Amino acid sequence: MSGSSGSARNIVMLAWLAAPDRGSEWAAGWGMARAAARLGRVFLLVRPDCAPAIRDFVASRRDLPIEAVPVESPPGLHRTAAPRLPKAYFLDYLAWLRAAREAALAIAARTRVDLAVHAALGCYWLPSPVVELGAPSVWGPVGGATRTPPALLSVLGARGLFERAVERAILGVAGRLPATRRTMRRADLVLVECRANLAVLPRDVAARARIFNRAVLTEVPAVPPRERGRFVLFPSTLHARKGPMLALEALREAPPGTELVFANEGPEEARLRRKVVELGLEGRVRFLGRVPRQRCFELVREAGCVLFAGTNEDGGCALVEAMLLGAPVVVLGHSGPAEIVERWGTDPSRALLVRPAAASQVAAEMGEAIGRLLARPPRAQDPHLDQAGAVLAFTGLLEAAMAPIPAERVEPESLPARPAEPVLPSL
Repeated sequence: MSGSSGSARNIVMLAWLAAPDRGSEWAAGWGMARAAARLGRVFLLVRPDCAPAIRDFVASRRDLPIEAVPVESPPGLHRTAAPRLPKAYFLDYLAWLRAAREAALAIAARTRVDLAVHAALGCYWLPSPVVELGAPSVWGPVGGATRTPPALLSVLGARGLFERAVERAILGVAGRLPATRRTMRRADLVLVECRANLAVLPRDVAARARIFNRAVLTEVPAVPPRERGRFVLFPSTLHARKGPMLALEALREAPPGTELVFANEGPEEARLRRKVVELGLEGRVRFLGRVPRQRCFELVREAGCVLFAGTNEDGGCALVEAMLLGAPVVVLGHSGPAEIVERWGTDPSRALLVRPAAASQVAAEMGEAIGRLLARPPRAQDPHLDQAGAVLAFTGLLEAAMAPIPAERVEPESLPARPAEPVLPSL
């Protein structure tokens, strides 16, 4: 099923969540499909609720060769558990993967497949059927290995620390399952979202992996520029690992009169409200709950700066959206978000990184960075992220996967050290 020169190429892409009108996870998967469509026809396997929006979008742009292929997970207990238990949506996703395998094999039986790409969910600890289609395969970009810096563990609270411990135990086992290891080793191209993920892969896999953060392919609609206010926007969900508590501590260090706006929801809200009172920040913090996507983009345009304080981030879709909308950003310079700013950022004056340290020091430096941006608002309103370059880089990687020439490898001696935490023996 290898492609031949001079003929249209067919790409099968698995993206459980991908759509042009949904949240950040959907937007990243959709951005990957849009980029891949530059190389050929994309059969985009998605959850059924994603297909209508894709078809409507493609119908309005007839030169976009993307065909939505809705795949429904089979019935079972996973459907009832998914909305009720934390992270239980992965049970539904695993069931969906089995159904997606059958759909992908059916496409391969009737159509030459030149490339198979596993786009989303991209988890280093889950297997993928893309290596079973008899075509060059791309696994990733995968993530899930970034860890909260030890100095910042205190901001997670009891719930966050418990969730972290459970997650590490589960992922440690899943990443070593035979099916996952087969996917890692059989994939022609392994992509990881950020450098931290190299450390959890077998060394032979890590040595040939490439780093590419799919978040940089996230697209945003046109939003007219607005006059910027003196408030700080926190658009991330209110989960401990997103750093909302760190944002509150940073507000205390910011200039008097600065307001913090939480434009999302999550399990940390009650704890945050108590902390507002404890820190004496009443009147300076607003909780908007989950706001519509378009309204969130408008708030990004209106904010004096947008704060990203995630302690455990591989990706950074919301960060990319803010940079594409021209917003000044203050970012905890750790893992994926730091790599996005450093590799794809085009205006250092509008993207201020604060390196991990003790929580009090990070909060002080974030507060100082916020003060700098509010005191001298950047005049530029244009994007400060090289998305065109990112698209070229991604399509270049896909081209290389389809070609017989091996992709550039990372030398084993340059790989990051193994995590200090105990890991299970390799299977």
